[in-house]
Amino acid sequence: MKRKAGRFLSTVLVVVMLAAATPAMSASAAALTCPGTGGWSSMKYDDATGNTTWYMKDGSVIVQDENGNVIQNTQTAAPSAAATGWTSDTNSDLTVQPGKTYQFKFTAANPSGINVWMGTPGVFNVTKAATEANAVYYKITAVGTPGAAAGVYVSYNGGSGTKLCVATVAGGSTSSGNTSSGGSTSSTPDTSGMTEKQKAAVEAGLTLGDWNHEYEQEVFDLVNEERVKLGLPKLVWDVNGTDLAQIRAKELSIKYSHTRPDGTHAGTENIGSGDAIPILVEDPSGVHWALWNGDPKSIVASWMGSEGHYKNMMDYEVDDAGNVIGATAMAVGCYVDKEGSIWWVQVFTGGKSVLENPTYRNPLL
Repeated sequence: MKRKAGRFLSTVLVVVMLAAATPAMSASAAALTCPGTGGWSSMKYDDATGNTTWYMKDGSVIVQDENGNVIQNTQTAAPSAAATGWTSDTNSDLTVQPGKTYQFKFTAANPSGINVWMGTPGVFNVTKAATEANAVYYKITAVGTPGAAAGVYVSYNGGSGTKLCVATVAGGSTSSGNTSSGGSTSSTPDTSGMTEKQKAAVEAGLTLGDWNHEYEQEVFDLVNEERVKLGLPKLVWDVNGTDLAQIRAKELSIKYSHTRPDGTHAGTENIGSGDAIPILVEDPSGVHWALWNGDPKSIVASWMGSEGHYKNMMDYEVDDAGNVIGATAMAVGCYVDKEGSIWWVQVFTGGKSVLENPTYRNPLL
């Protein structure tokens, strides 16, 4: 009992000391409740502005005006999986270079139930990048003016939306938080501390740890150019195989094989790996600088020079029943890992069903 009473008296003493050290507040400020999570370590009231500043235990700062409106918040609470049914690998505010992308990974029992949108239109474009078991990837691309910001909202299985964080287009005076594309708000990516391979990838316009859909489209177009030269019909983009191509490209960074990490066979595909570091090569055209599978032209050239890969891309025959022997559709995946290595895959599909509503464009662009 004495120990409990002592604790009570100590608590009262601390409260009295805090009250003596804290400037007088208005009635509305005194009634404010900290809007953050995780607890606060100290609080400050500004007589001149009427603002209340909460210093949170996690090091973040939250500022409320005299009416309780939050006017600054460096803390973004991670949504609770128990409450929302999903989690994200990103919960803090972030900044994205103009024209560049940032990718979110959402984990949920039903990844197709995740929907992502921006609170302010015209600042970022949102696209679904890939889906895998219990996870879905969404990318936001900065298209607004520098300094423009928008909230990132997420809903699950048709439920109400949850504000995840705020994304800002780099270059404005208000840009803050995490920055995609090297952590710099300048137009030139910051490659300090990177390896030669990482620098080469970033300087080539690639984003480490992300897919590159422009490269995927270029590979697709280059293959069809070669088919046209041979008088063959163009392959269509396999819309239903798009997610698989994205997943396989990333899987190759884990296990470079036609056997997937889960032990199953991947099916008909061409795979490749490379990097963006130029190398000296000698071929019939002479000695020159080139990329080793580090861009669409070099990887397609590699595949064209390999009998098995060539067959997957160029085989075409129609039997007496009118059935096409060989691929009729293809989806492409290109993933750049954190170390700057580039992983390529072509996923092929046959049959006539994919030709009913043909498209020749990567749906992720």
